[in-house]
Formats: sequence, structure tokens, C-alpha cells
Amino acid sequence: MKRWLGIDFSGNHKMWRPAAQKGNVWIAEIAEADGKKQLRRLEQVQALPGMGPPFQKLAHFLGRREFEAAAIDAPFSVPSDFLPSASHRKLLELTASIERPKGWPFPAGTDFISRILAGRTLLNRKPLRNTEKFWQNRKINVRSTLWCGPRSWAPMTSACLTLLKEAGCPIWPWDRQGPGLLVEAFPAAQLREWKMPYQGYGKDDATASSTRKALVSRFSNRISLGSFEGKLEKSADALDAILCAFAAFAVTTDNLARPPDVNDPLDEGLIAVCK
Repeated sequence: MKRWLGIDFSGNHKMWRPAAQKGNVWIAEIAEADGKKQLRRLEQVQALPGMGPPFQKLAHFLGRREFEAAAIDAPFSVPSDFLPSASHRKLLELTASIERPKGWPFPAGTDFISRILAGRTLLNRKPLRNTEKFWQNRKINVRSTLWCGPRSWAPMTSACLTLLKEAGCPIWPWDRQGPGLLVEAFPAAQLREWKMPYQGYGKDDATASSTRKALVSRFSNRISLGSFEGKLEKSADALDAILCAFAAFAVTTDNLARPPDVNDPLDEGLIAVCK
């Protein structure tokens, strides 16, 4: 049985601690049989089997490539003007070479930006990739991979690039064949594509809870959720993991809703969205 993974990610090093009771990194697994999708697994990264810290367990888990594709809710690249030697491979190597704070599984966002800029000054404090501009134009709140102020996205980028390097899997869209293909996802964009509520479901209040329940109900038309409905209604992070899994499914089954006005995705990567 073929399977696809969705991973709701984090650039907060505290979320990767073995004992992080309120960790926000979730992994969802969907499978398809007789044309029907089923949610077969939904758990936090700390629950992965094996020895070592959760970040390394995830890298090892992905590196086994026992899935068609896995989609991660995190940036896979930076704007093309800041790619070292105009190469994504060089970007991964550069990130891997940055010294990490003690106990951190990936470089700090400030150190990451410092090495990427290499003394250059940003003309735009929050430069975006073309794929991010596409969704920004559709009223989605996007963040810059090179921003390290309030609600910074550089730590998330640093963490994801580190994982891509350590997992050693083929990476879409630079690679097109699996198994074990890694894909960039964006849950808000997926919900926007499906014309579902894409804001306000992550808070801990009655309105957000009601929105999550409504989303879970609508998901049941696309996938069998089994006994996981309760987890999805309680956790926006778990719900985002499911949305990521659909992006993974899309790139390997000709179900990709590719934005028509994003040019040359091989420079900067591309957010995958399911039709």
C-alpha cells in the first residue's frame, strides 16, 4: 500500500526536545486503497521510534525513504538573489556548515541570515520568493525566509534546510522521482485552494475550535479520518500535518494545482498544493 506523509514543522528549538509535552511538530500518514484515502497515523515527532533526539530521529525516519513523498510546512529555499553560487545544493551545504548553539539541532536564525547575506545589505527587509509572492497576492499571510524580527521565519528556514541535508532524500521540484521525495507545503495555501477557511483556526478559543471542527467535517469528504477526528479538532498543528500530506500526494499522482505565473521554480523552490 502506497503512503504519503505530512509534517507540521517548527523553527523553535525547544519544540524538538525529547520531553516537549506541548511540542508542535506533528506527522500524519495517509494511504490510498481502492481509490479511497485513509489517515493511518497521526503523532508528534517525539513518538517516533529509535534512539536520539527527535530532530535526528525524524531525519533518519525520512532517510529510509519508505514512502512516496513527504511534505513539510517550511521553506525549502531562499530568494534566488541570495542563493550561494545560484545553487540550492550549495545552500544546503552552507547551512550545514554554520555553527549551532549548544543543544540546538540547527543553526540560529540570526547566524543563518548572517551567512546567507555575507555582508550584503537587504534593500527589502523581507524579501520573498516568487512562490510566496503568488500566495501573498491571494491574501495569504506569508513570511520572508530572511526575516528574523517578530514572527521571524529565518529559524524555520534554517531548521528545514538542515533537515533536508541530513535526510538525504530527493527534493521536489529539483528532483521528480521517489520514493522518499520531499516536498514543500503551505497549509494556508491548501485551504485557500479548496475554498475553506484558512485563518483563525490555530488559536485556543471557542471561535478557533469551531472552525477546526468545521474543517475536520469537510475533510471527511476527502479522506477517512478514523479515530483521529478528536486530535484534529483539538490541535491546529495536527490538522496542518494532514494538509501537508495532501501536498505530498499531489506531486506524485498528477493532482498538483500549480500556480501558472511562477517562473523557474528550480531557482527558489515551489510550494505544492493539491487540486
